[in-house]
Amino acid sequence: MSDRVIEVVKRSNQRGGRMLSLVDLIEANTLTSAQAAWLTERLENGASFLVGAVPGGAGKTAVMGALITMLPADETVHVTLSGSSGWRQAGPGACLVAYEISPASYEGYIWGEELRTFMQRGLEGARLVANLHADDPVRARRQLVDDNAVAPAAFDSFELFIPITVGAASTGYSRVIEQIALRDTEGWSSIERHPELSPRAREIAAFLDDCAASGIRRIEAVRERWLQR
Repeated sequence: MSDRVIEVVKRSNQRGGRMLSLVDLIEANTLTSAQAAWLTERLENGASFLVGAVPGGAGKTAVMGALITMLPADETVHVTLSGSSGWRQAGPGACLVAYEISPASYEGYIWGEELRTFMQRGLEGARLVANLHADDPVRARRQLVDDNAVAPAAFDSFELFIPITVGAASTGYSRVIEQIALRDTEGWSSIERHPELSPRAREIAAFLDDCAASGIRRIEAVRERWLQR
């Protein structure tokens, strides 16, 4: 049976190879198990999120795709394709995925008027998911609000900003999420590598640990087990 979420994640792949799951990212030390569980609980509660990094090839799409894989089974997902009307008309409860916020002419990339339309859907209750070339919420806001005339209130649709730090490693490069930016009524705060977990998040962490122990890593298999739990 076809799974729309898996289709959306695979379609975002521009670099070849298989798309990574949260289990893969934990094993690569990009995320800790606690971070992955904390983020997944936020997704269960409807959070919109941005993944950011300045250099290309940092793994923005991989992290975004791994998180999309954990969306609820009943959530309608739309990609911001230029010729599609579905995402433009999406309402509360839908998830809109922009493969990148950028002026580049690639599938699912948005800028200018299309970006403003995307952000308006967030104000109207849709979940927004995207990535961009920025390493903190201030620079991300500058791209949207200053460069694209997005309303400041619309930018606040994003509850999470997930920056990836790229560094040197013995195997070449490391890609690590050192902290997650969380927005609330007081502004942005930092969630570190080992956040305190709620009982629900501890259940999610146990699920991810069990997947790893069982050799379940591919996004299709992780999602199938996630939806069966």
